[in-house]
This record gives sequence, C-alpha cells and structure tokens, in this order.
Amino acid sequence: MTKVYFALVLACTCSTMALGQPDEIPGAQPGKCYAKCLMPSRYESVTDQVMVRPSFSEQVVVPAQLETITDNVPVKEACVRYRIEPAVFETLTEKIEIAPPGRQASPSAFEMVQETILIKPAVKRYTATEPVFALVNETVDLEPAYMLMEVLPQQYEEILERIETRPATTRWVRKKTGSDCLGAEPDDCFVWCLVEEPAQYEDIYKRVARGCDGAGSDDCLRMTPVAAKTSPWAVQKVTTPAQLTETIEPAEYLTLSKWVLKPSATPPAATGAAEYQTVTKKKLLQAARAVEEPVPAVTKPLVRKVLKAAAKVELQTVPPEYTSVTKKKLLRNGGFSEWREIVCSEKLTGYTVRQIQEALRAMGYYKGTPDNTMNALTKSALIQFQQDRSLPADGNVDYETLKALGVGY
Repeated sequence: MTKVYFALVLACTCSTMALGQPDEIPGAQPGKCYAKCLMPSRYESVTDQVMVRPSFSEQVVVPAQLETITDNVPVKEACVRYRIEPAVFETLTEKIEIAPPGRQASPSAFEMVQETILIKPAVKRYTATEPVFALVNETVDLEPAYMLMEVLPQQYEEILERIETRPATTRWVRKKTGSDCLGAEPDDCFVWCLVEEPAQYEDIYKRVARGCDGAGSDDCLRMTPVAAKTSPWAVQKVTTPAQLTETIEPAEYLTLSKWVLKPSATPPAATGAAEYQTVTKKKLLQAARAVEEPVPAVTKPLVRKVLKAAAKVELQTVPPEYTSVTKKKLLRNGGFSEWREIVCSEKLTGYTVRQIQEALRAMGYYKGTPDNTMNALTKSALIQFQQDRSLPADGNVDYETLKALGVGY
C-alpha cells in the first residue's frame, strides 16, 4: 500500500487541534512528505534620525574692534606771527633854481620868498609782538570707552523620551501540555501557543533649552561698560596772540628861500648864471606791509587705540541635533505556512546531510565537523540560517532551504 507522509504543526491558542488526514492536504502525492512550517516574523532594520535638540536661535556677539594708530598730538599750539616788510624808498637828487639869471645885475627887481618842498612822503609803519605761551596739562585718550558684550551660556534640561524600536507582534511557542496527557506519541503532549511579543523601546534623552538662567529667559546678553583709558599731556597754549600795531610816519618837507621877480618889476636882461640848490628827496617805491604767517603746531607721536566698529549682537540659527536609532520595521507577521513539501526523513541520506553541513560551515553557521548526521548542532545552525534568510525556521529540510544552501537534490 502506498503511503503519504506528512508532518503537522498544530496552531492553537494553548489548545490542541486534531491531525488532518493526508487526503486533506491539497495536491498531496503518494511517496512525498509535507509539513506546515512556522514562518518567523520578518523585519527590516531601518535607521531613523531622532531629533534630540530642536533648532533654535542664539545671540552671537561681534566684539568691538579697536585699531591701533599713531597720532601726532600737539605739544605746542599753532599760532600766527607777523612778518614786517618796511617801506622801500629811492633816494633822488634834484637841483632846484633859487635865483634866476639877472638877479645879480638888478637885485632890486627881485624879492625873496619861502617855498616848501616835499622831500619824503608820509608812510605807514608796523610793529608786531610775539605770541605768549603757557604750559597747560591736558588729557589725551589712549583707548576709547566701549561696551563689552557677553552671551551667557544656555542652560538645558534633559527630558527622557521612549522611542519604539520594534512594534508589538505575535509568535508561536511550542509548549508541553499538562501531566494528564495520555498520548502514545511524544509529540501528542506538546501544543503550539500564540503569544504576544511586546514592543521594544529605546530611551532617548532630549535636550530642551531653558534659557541662560534656567528659568526660560531669552535675555542672555550681559553688557559691561569699559571705561576709556587716558593720559596727561603737557601742551604749550597761546595765552596772548601776536599783536600788530600800525602807525603813520609823517611826511618830511624842506623850506627853501627863493628869489623871484617882484610883481611890479620889469624883468631884467638875463645876464649871468642862475643859482641852484641841490635837494635830496625820498621816493616811495613800496609801502610798508605786515604779512601774517601761520606757525604750525609742534607735535609728538602718540600710540593709541580708536574704535573702528562698536560691538553688536547678531542672531545665529543653531541647527537641530539628531541621534541615530535603529528600528525594526515589521515587513511580515510570523505564523504557520500552508502545507509545503519537505524531504522525507528516510530520503535524507548521510551524503545530503554532509552537503548541508559543509554549506552551513562555509557560511559560518556550522562550527562542528561534518559527520553525515542531522545532529542538534546541525539543526541549530540550519534554523539560524533559515531565520537569516527569512525561510521557514523550523529546522525542516525543504526544497527552498536546499536551494538557498546551494545543495542539489
């Protein structure tokens, strides 16, 4: 009589189910073995970025910029002096007739008169005094006053948050029945129970800004005035400016005695020589003038600092902070498969078992020495291989497992 071999994995919620008859397996063929296989839940590892600190704006201080320069600072004040240019004259000699010809022959016909002659014109004269200085102590700035700004450090609070890394699921667990089991076969005293696997979580600490004082204040700017740095500086200051005085020098005259014909006299014959007197005159070529001449200040180099740019506050956006969390995404719920064909135990030869052991050993699953027997070590390695390949992880040698191992049958 031809037999159909089958293995039934019973699904229940802690209660047994009756074995199905071979003719209840769809498409069952004589001489072949079938099994319902327990399929593990299939997950996909997904790495998520979990924000542990949100983006925020913080104040950033751009400090005051001081520039070192060398200044020429006066030690003697600028002033004005006067340069006097006197009048320029030309000396001229002139012969003036004081007695005409004929006076000696007829003296009674002439009379003496007085004539005033300008020998030097009136001119302006200038006199000037020097400026008077006095030593005065002044204060010079070595460094300007400015504002020192400082942003106080932000205070944070650690808040615990639980992140689900694997959702809740169910799985089948084989359990032994009570002591009242009277089955003749050892497997009769085992049942499959559907148990719930709770979700898995990972604790993440998130940082929440609480202000620089820990009380949520947004004003984290501290401003400290920095006083100017000064130094005494001696300067000669003008106390009395230069003075200019203008005077008029009067004209100079010469009185001459001259012989002239009387109004009622008859002009005598011009006999004899005329008489002359030599007179020296001053002719003005250039008037006197006062020229104002500025005298520059006397300076001395001084190294000091000047404010190039005042301190200011800018807002800077700080990007959010993340941490990586590996989650298990459920792709398929585990459970029992439909009936599938497996290799019957009497057909699982030692040669085939050895091929399976060698394939598992080459992949790093089987640590023992191939011995042609489906021992516990081989069974454990096979189940681990099936789990990693999302195959029915029941330890049965089905054709899909053989194909994944590269073992021919």
